[in-house]
Amino acid sequence: MKKLIIIITFLNYIALQAQHKNWSLKECIQYAMENDLVIKETALNQEFHEKGIIGAYGQLIPSASLYADNQYNFGSVIDPTTNSRVSSDIRSNSFNFSTHLELFNWGNFIRIKSAKLQKEKAIYDLEIKKNELIIQIVQMFYQIQFDDEQIKLAQQQLENTRTHLKRIEKEVELGNKAKSDLYELQANETADNQTLLVAVNKYELSKLNLQNLLNLREDVNFIPEETLDPFLVSDSLSDLYQTGLTSRPELKSAEIQLEIKQKSVEEMRSRYLPTINGNYSLSSFYVDLETAAFEDQLKNNRNHFLGLSINIPILNKFQTRTAIQQAKIEFEQTALQNQQQKQAYYKALSEAYLQTQNAYESWLSGEQNVIAQQKSFEKTEKKFRQGMVDAYGYFSAKNSLLSAQTALLQAKYTFHYQNVLLIFYVNNTVLH
Repeated sequence: MKKLIIIITFLNYIALQAQHKNWSLKECIQYAMENDLVIKETALNQEFHEKGIIGAYGQLIPSASLYADNQYNFGSVIDPTTNSRVSSDIRSNSFNFSTHLELFNWGNFIRIKSAKLQKEKAIYDLEIKKNELIIQIVQMFYQIQFDDEQIKLAQQQLENTRTHLKRIEKEVELGNKAKSDLYELQANETADNQTLLVAVNKYELSKLNLQNLLNLREDVNFIPEETLDPFLVSDSLSDLYQTGLTSRPELKSAEIQLEIKQKSVEEMRSRYLPTINGNYSLSSFYVDLETAAFEDQLKNNRNHFLGLSINIPILNKFQTRTAIQQAKIEFEQTALQNQQQKQAYYKALSEAYLQTQNAYESWLSGEQNVIAQQKSFEKTEKKFRQGMVDAYGYFSAKNSLLSAQTALLQAKYTFHYQNVLLIFYVNNTVLH
């Protein structure tokens, strides 16, 4: 029953590979950039800050308003045309148009610059979110490739064991081999079946993880676009770091955040400066006590007001001074956070650089080890066929070869992932 489950699982794996659409790493990333909800949500910040720029510029233009009313007064009232008290019922209308303009407020210009910086920062913040998602996709994508290679190794080992099992069964029937060898091969076949089942399940789980990350409802196959060859970045760590300083969005975002805090200090200081305001209004009214027509009263009662005011701050309970000091502290905190961001980037870059170097060396040495283990296994297998080596010796050689092949695969995909990560840390791209 267990063997049947393993066979069905493997056949399902083969069927799924043949039926479903193939996706490359590039297609995975493109799909995620277009459909991920976090990316879409973060992208709205750009539109939000674009509106903030419009609002900041709006402080430079006048404000205007219209006012009109209709009133009824009964009994003893003031006649607005003579300003005397009369005993009568009066209906009146009043109309007013007013406008106000800040002729000078230095803080408005600073807020415009700050709003533009906020929008620029939102662009880099979106890139940061994209990068975080890309890193997850790359890691999961190559994990799937590694798991797929593990299945191929497990299948190869199982087929090899079955070939020898058939041969030993015939030799046991002929009396040329002891049943103990047959039992060992049968036990090894069971172990190989289990290894294959574990590999297939691990592959399916890795696939499911990536599909869930991409929020895919359909089942797809994830395939590499090209053969993985060992290519090592030749630049020094110092050169890579200097290049990365100019391209990484998290570093650019941190720099802009520092500028925003500097503008905040400048805005607080602008509160020490005077502000100049201009005002204009036009008003008129109508009263039904008068015999003059409505249009004539509006014309005769028309009033214009033009005003210019200046406000010079002198003392406001240390509020401005305190606000400036707090803004300076926030600027210093942001400057320290900026340095921490650069340190974190160098740490991540140096780790990726070292791990890439180590994985590269492991890959090259692993290839030599597989060649050596393959030769040793072929020699042992030949002796096993000739009856010069027992099943234990054969399985020992086979397991050594499998361990070497697995280690090579691990080094291969570790190198490729770390190399992609390293290039990504420097150039901000994984597609080249």
